Amino acid sequence: MIHKLNYLATRACDLLLAPLAGLPPFWGILFLSVLTSLFVLVIYRWISSPGKVRETKNQIKANILAIRLYRDFWKAIVSSFFKSLYYTGKYFVLNLAPLLAVLPLLFLLFVQMDVRYGMRPFRPGESIAVKARFAGDIAGIDAAVGASPHYRAVMNPVFVDALREVNWKLQAGTPGTASIAVTAGGVTVNKNLVIGGNLTALSNRKLAASSLEHFIYPVERLLQAPAPIRSVAIQYPARSISFLGLRTHWLVWYLLLTFAIALALKNRFGVEF
Repeated sequence: MIHKLNYLATRACDLLLAPLAGLPPFWGILFLSVLTSLFVLVIYRWISSPGKVRETKNQIKANILAIRLYRDFWKAIVSSFFKSLYYTGKYFVLNLAPLLAVLPLLFLLFVQMDVRYGMRPFRPGESIAVKARFAGDIAGIDAAVGASPHYRAVMNPVFVDALREVNWKLQAGTPGTASIAVTAGGVTVNKNLVIGGNLTALSNRKLAASSLEHFIYPVERLLQAPAPIRSVAIQYPARSISFLGLRTHWLVWYLLLTFAIALALKNRFGVEF
C-alpha cells in the first residue's frame, strides 16, 4: 500500500511541476516554497494560538532583560533565569502541535523534491555502478546485465558474498531513458536509467518489497515477484542549483525562500512564530 501511495504522489508532483518543466530548476523550487509557506501559515492559523505565543515571547524577553537590569540582586537573577526557562519550554510546547501536523507532509515533499533537484541524469561517458542485492546466498548464482545502446559494461561482475551483492561497472552511452536489465536465476528485473535530458524524477534504488524504505525511493514501481533480487541500485550524480551566479544544494534555496516568504506573510495570516 505504501508504494502505491508514494507512486501516486510522484505522478501528482509531476503534473504539478509540468508547467515549469522548461524553466531552470530554481523556479520550481521557488514555486514549491510559496506553496509550502502558504500551507504552513494556514496550519499555524488553524492550530496555534497567536496571542499565547506572543505573550510567551514577551515573557521570555522580559525575564532576560530582568537578568541584565538586576544583576546585583542574585534572587532576582535566579528567579528570572528559571522563569525564562519555563516560558521557553512553554513556547516550544505551543509550537509543537502545528509542527507535528506540518512535518509529515513536508517530509513527503522533501523526498519528491530530492528526487528531482538533488540529483541529475548521467552524462554520456560517465561511469555507472550497478548493485544488485539478493535475498539469499549468491554463491554459484548466474547474474548478468543485458546489453543496451545506452550503456556498455566495462568490468566483469564482482560478487560480494558478505553483502549478498553483485556489482557491475557500466559506462553511459546514448542519451535517453533506458532500463538496466539484471538477470539472475532465470528471472529478469529492470531498473530505470536516465542519460542526458533535463529535469526529471530519478531513483537510486528499485525495491522488491513495500517497506518504509520506499518513502525514500518513490519513483519506480516494485520489482516483480517472484525474484531472488531484493533491490537494484545505482547512484546518480549530485545536482547543484544555480541562481544569480550562486550554486548550492536545493535544500538551502528551499529553506531560505520558505522562511522568507512565511515571515513576510505571517502578519497577513495573523500568525505568530
